[in-house]
Amino acid sequence: MSELRFHSDKEGRLLLPERCIITTSCYETQGEREVITAAMEQILYALALVGMDLRALDGITLSHDCRADATALQKMPEGQIPLEMGDQPDTMEMARTVAVWREKELKFHIVLRAGVGLMTLSPEKDLQTVAHACIAHEAAHVEHEGHLYRTFPDAYGCPLECGDRSRQTFLKAMDVWSEYAACRSSAMFRPEAVEEFERIFCRALEESLAASTAQIAAFRHDRNAKDVFVGIQQLFGDVFIHAGYFLGHLDGLELTLEADAPRATELFQKHPQIHPLIVRLRRVLHELWLSEYAWQSIEIFTPIYDLIREMMVLHGLTFARHEDEWRIVLCEDE
Repeated sequence: MSELRFHSDKEGRLLLPERCIITTSCYETQGEREVITAAMEQILYALALVGMDLRALDGITLSHDCRADATALQKMPEGQIPLEMGDQPDTMEMARTVAVWREKELKFHIVLRAGVGLMTLSPEKDLQTVAHACIAHEAAHVEHEGHLYRTFPDAYGCPLECGDRSRQTFLKAMDVWSEYAACRSSAMFRPEAVEEFERIFCRALEESLAASTAQIAAFRHDRNAKDVFVGIQQLFGDVFIHAGYFLGHLDGLELTLEADAPRATELFQKHPQIHPLIVRLRRVLHELWLSEYAWQSIEIFTPIYDLIREMMVLHGLTFARHEDEWRIVLCEDE
């Protein structure tokens, strides 16, 4: 572990922390550790120069196991599993950003796969571009999550006040915004990634059709409402998070669904009832983007929550609250 120390430019415009830690122990040689540390420092300066606010950055850890090191940084109790997306086939996690408490201040720590650090040094331009885009995406999380914490400090470190809503789906709604904002802020670093996110979103949406049918069948068979309650929120929450990635790239590059997303457009033609939901989601996310520095309440994420619920209804089941109990509702039921 070592420390990076930053200085402002002459006008004091660079929004960087005074210092942050960097952990490079995953590399075997001191030479590798030193050159990758220098590369990370240069990249952070470059991101600040293009306007990113990285004052909430705690540090960077290069890792062989992002999930394990992120969990250790968060000091998660043994056996406790954080709420996160399910693993996707044909994809590899390259990074994640986690919230960490430093005394009484919340900061955000980037965990990068060791290969990302090596890719920054690659003679192949394409690999460098992937690494820079990955780091820019995580840095954008630091910017937007840092702002969210400063705006709503009670949103972290204590039970979230979701009103009369399911906490699991409300957190998913917040994650939809988080990935949209990070993608919109970093899309310019690798424009071609929009095709990858379009493909992943379309696959997640198509798979949700079969998965929801299986959930309904399981509920009818054994009425295991608890598992279905958790499962449908995970399923449709993840579909919307993938939509957040995809729409964030579209908006970051000022592209349109009709002209620049042929795979998604074809899918919406097969499922025309879903298309208006995604159009409304894009509008909601764009409005959140425009009003980010004028948010008044955590309720600003409610429209995303409501759209996730609408998607569930389209697929045939949802959940409803009865007094203090959540119940599964099949949409043909009264």
